[in-house]
Amino acid sequence: MPYFSFSIKGINSQLKEFNIKPNELYYSKNTEIWKILNKKSDNSIISLNYQKRLRIEKLGKNILFFLPPSIGVGDAIEYAIAIKELRNKKSFNKIAVAFAGKYSFIFKKYFKIKNTFSYVISKNQMLEYDTHFHFTLEIKPLINQKYFRTNIYNEILKYFKIVNEIKYNKYLLNKKIKKISIFPISTSPLRSMPVEVISNLIKKLEKKFQVEIFFDNNSEISNFLYKNLKVDKVSIHNPKNTIELVDQIKKIEYGIFMDSGPIHIAKLFNKRGLLLETTVSKNILLNNYFLIKSIENKYSSSFCEAPCGLTDIFNFKNNFGCYDSLEIKDNFFKKNKFSFLNNRGVKNNYLEFIKKPVGCINSLNVQNIYNNIIKDIDL
Repeated sequence: MPYFSFSIKGINSQLKEFNIKPNELYYSKNTEIWKILNKKSDNSIISLNYQKRLRIEKLGKNILFFLPPSIGVGDAIEYAIAIKELRNKKSFNKIAVAFAGKYSFIFKKYFKIKNTFSYVISKNQMLEYDTHFHFTLEIKPLINQKYFRTNIYNEILKYFKIVNEIKYNKYLLNKKIKKISIFPISTSPLRSMPVEVISNLIKKLEKKFQVEIFFDNNSEISNFLYKNLKVDKVSIHNPKNTIELVDQIKKIEYGIFMDSGPIHIAKLFNKRGLLLETTVSKNILLNNYFLIKSIENKYSSSFCEAPCGLTDIFNFKNNFGCYDSLEIKDNFFKKNKFSFLNNRGVKNNYLEFIKKPVGCINSLNVQNIYNNIIKDIDL
């Protein structure tokens, strides 16, 4: 998604939700705004231009951080934690965040970053800051998060030469767990639970615990899993948005997580649980967070070794899959800086990889998961 500027004479109904005023110059990275402006055939657009991101020459006292486009809730939380740490450790007079989108409430409510801009920022607002910092321009390890996941929080602190001293509150481990919450959905089939794993896990858990499972009506993966599961005795939740999801995760006792937004939200509220490691390392996702245990994924083949760092399937010469399913060694792409990869058409193939999971997902063992849950809860 390009970084662009625009100005418009009149605001139609499609743009009202973005709080845009006429005859004012704005900057944005939002896909929807870009599409709306490019479709307009009338003369209401004053200007619409690509903008070049510029590296900073030196850090000033008033800094505006630009988030990358289309991030998920988990990444938003990791960026927010890092920015909060910068605010506490660096002598900035003023800190702001641009392009937080629908996750703006997380930055404002839970991290008290009041100068947060959701979808656009005006030229006049930008002039209040002497440093414009694009994360994925300045910090190289943040560029290829889709193909080689890194710890966002650690990479930002490393760039600013801040020691990672994050501490989590201790939990009363003797608190009795009566309910287990399952979060099987990710935006990627490489990080979502297969139907059989969910079904068999529920059968084991419901003999000893109340069980609830969280779905997402807006997700094709989620809708497929829901339709193919028998969940008569299980409480079903379909949060309508991220705000509602956050409110519900606040109330859980113990969660079973994949690499997806809920695990990052759970860490905000010192929740206990178990992570099922697949393509992304527990060291990246948990970052020494000791209240959520993990099951190491030891899957390996001639083409990969879990966790490989890949977060989604990819398109390689019009074939879709991961390193293992496409029989391509992962270091081939790392040497070529991922230039051969693209995500064109990958979403159209998600369900094929839910029906037939890749190796590391297929290696998830329900009995092992259950044993780890019981061991953790009985400590």
